[in-house]
Amino acid sequence: MEGYDEQILEAQREMERRNYTTLETGIYVDDSLETFSMHTLPDTRIHVYLPDSFVILPERVRAVKYPYRDSPDYIYTSLSGTVNLGFNLLPEVLKEGDTQVMSSQSQRGLTNLNPGIKIRNPGNGETRQGNEMSWFEFKGNSLDGQSFNRMYFIRMHKIVLHGVFTCMAREKDKWDRIVAQIFDAVEEEL
Repeated sequence: MEGYDEQILEAQREMERRNYTTLETGIYVDDSLETFSMHTLPDTRIHVYLPDSFVILPERVRAVKYPYRDSPDYIYTSLSGTVNLGFNLLPEVLKEGDTQVMSSQSQRGLTNLNPGIKIRNPGNGETRQGNEMSWFEFKGNSLDGQSFNRMYFIRMHKIVLHGVFTCMAREKDKWDRIVAQIFDAVEEEL
């Protein structure tokens, strides 16, 4: 009977999880329900869903974790510091199809800097709001070990939103679907 009770509890947990699969309802990460709220990036009209448990990466940690000059303007991180969402605002007005060009240039730049980087899963599409979007993935190395990275380029009205998602490679499967939803839901208030 004991094994049967455990099976029933597991089935109940799985049914509960099925009710939480969107940014609006929350999404389970392991056994914890991650909830999300819409935030406006400072000094912009860009709205992004962010996990409620994330905080702005403290400056002292940022200087160590992102020591290069071109680090994201805004970085939000999990409390463990292993999952990060970064955003840059690029003052570019792009024509249709130009996010693909920008994405290809970034891919070439990364592989020129580090020939060991393998670009994976490049893609193109539109956000829910209809903004053109391109992305790609790659694995890298960080202070914490091997990292999974995804870069996004979203054509907004008068700027380009450059988004960066980074997590430990072992956490990729937990966050992959969530990050796709976050960038798909990016909105610009016109």
